[in-house]
Amino acid sequence: MSFPAYTGVNFTSTLHSKAEGPTEPENNKRPYVVCVTGAGKGLGYHISLAYARAGASGLIISSRTQADLGTLSKDLRNINPDLDILAQVCDTTKDEDVAKLAAATKDRFNGRLDVCVANAGIISKYLPDGTLPQGVVADLDFERVININVVGTVLTARHFVPLLLNTADGAKSFIGITSLAAHFPHSAFTTVAYNLSKTSMCRLIEHMENDHGKEGLLAYAVHPGAVLTPQTAKHSLEKGDAWENLLTDDIGLCGGFLTWLTKERREWLSGRYVAVAWDVAELEKKEGAIVEQDLLKFQMKV
Repeated sequence: MSFPAYTGVNFTSTLHSKAEGPTEPENNKRPYVVCVTGAGKGLGYHISLAYARAGASGLIISSRTQADLGTLSKDLRNINPDLDILAQVCDTTKDEDVAKLAAATKDRFNGRLDVCVANAGIISKYLPDGTLPQGVVADLDFERVININVVGTVLTARHFVPLLLNTADGAKSFIGITSLAAHFPHSAFTTVAYNLSKTSMCRLIEHMENDHGKEGLLAYAVHPGAVLTPQTAKHSLEKGDAWENLLTDDIGLCGGFLTWLTKERREWLSGRYVAVAWDVAELEKKEGAIVEQDLLKFQMKV
């Protein structure tokens, strides 16, 4: 499937569908303390596993379902029996829940936090015929999507950015999971609510860089790849359709890329949209152009 140039799909000529080489978690060892919201299933689950493989000393994992956290905790300890895991039920749309999670993180890890991955997110519910709603009239799940994807991320940032900034020698990295869908102003490809929420994520990350970058914060809007997850499993309606051909990236790709992204301070990517399929060696060669031309941001053409 081909996409317009403005989507940035081919920003690097080489693309990856799985973590390999420099994005293998084992090649990005660092004793991180990392928080992952929405960790119970899908991307969040595998992001957590990636950081465990990358030598994290502590992981804060949250979900709305305790059973999912129990399963993930078991898998994390299979990777590293000594990993310090804080597993806590949290509804990221509730300020009190996020505040409690941040307070527990501060207490458990003596105020230390290197990386926060705001991963909790959903897409609008399917219609009775199995399709996704197209258009603002049909998208009756709008408020729930915006609350989880946008408000939930804002609350996560509100309570966890202070921990990142107060970790003197930390990575100070905040990651908001956005989507390629942010680039499409029509709902044939994605629902209105999901599109708006992921576009908002990109702008929120720009705000965080502009407002807190001088304090040392690094913020990235990360497209996690075209991955088959519980959120996307029913997108394909028949064998060989566009969705089946698109959702082919390995579910571990995002986590591996994030361990590379946060291994060192990459100020030149802070405040920008980044896609995990991009080749990191090519991306590093583009550092000068990215900074000088202020690339990978949402701007209006005039």
